[in-house]
This record gives sequence, C-alpha cells and structure tokens, in this order.
Amino acid sequence: MKRFQDFFYDKNDIIIALLILCIAGLIIMWRIEVIMDYPQTLAKETGTVQTTEDAAVDTDKATEEADADTTDDDTPDQVWMAGELTHDITISIAGGSAMVAVDGLVSAGLFDSYDDFAEVCKAAGRSPEDIKANTFTFEKGSTQTDIAKQVTD
Repeated sequence: MKRFQDFFYDKNDIIIALLILCIAGLIIMWRIEVIMDYPQTLAKETGTVQTTEDAAVDTDKATEEADADTTDDDTPDQVWMAGELTHDITISIAGGSAMVAVDGLVSAGLFDSYDDFAEVCKAAGRSPEDIKANTFTFEKGSTQTDIAKQVTD
C-alpha cells in the first residue's frame, strides 16, 4: 500500500495535468464550430452601431424603399448623376477599421472602393481613417466630397 501511495503522490501532478488536457481537448472538439466562427462574430459585434429597435426598423424601411425604387426593367435607380446624388440616402456606418466602415459606403454605391474614398478624402484635406461610426443621411445633390467631409467630421 505504501508503494501505491508513493506512486500516487509522485505522479499526482502529472495525472491531474493530463486530465485537464483531456477535458480541454474534449471541450474544444465539442465547440470547434463556435470557436472558428468567433472572428466573424467579433467583427459583427464591434463593427456595428448599437441602435434602438426603431432605428433598425427605419433601416429596414429604407431598404424596402430602395428596393421599391426600381425601374420597370428591375434595375435600380442611378445613385449619381453629373457627380451629385440623385436621391437622399441613409446609411449606418459600422465601427472598427476604416476599411470596414467604408464598406458600407461602397455597398451603397457612393464610392467604388476604399481607395476611391481615400482619394476623395485627401482631395478634401481629410484623412480616410477619421471616418466615424454613425447613421448618416446624405441629401440629394451631395457630392462625394460632401459625403467624405460629413463622415470624417
């Protein structure tokens, strides 16, 4: 019995460490999907503006209105005409990096790319990294320079 106690006391730390590793491995295998999705989840959480339910509904209404503003051949109305907006646009710009924030402007058709936004900002004497996370309404007749100034104030 003494030999068993000596063996147990001598190897106790190693046995507990192996037991902890086995449990951790099982938990990781069980939750691997959630672990792998975490970067996307984190980006969504940090890249969105916290809004009230009313604001979220207004955004949905704006999306429905934008979808309704199509011509008979199902092509969307032009966003730009002669360098000016053809209609009012409301956009929620996500927080996070400047590139993530500009994606909202690009997806709305206000800029072609992050580089396009950066060029307009530099021409206006602004830094593209100063873009703010917020909900903005750009009025009909606004130019890209007006938009860049508004989002970087």
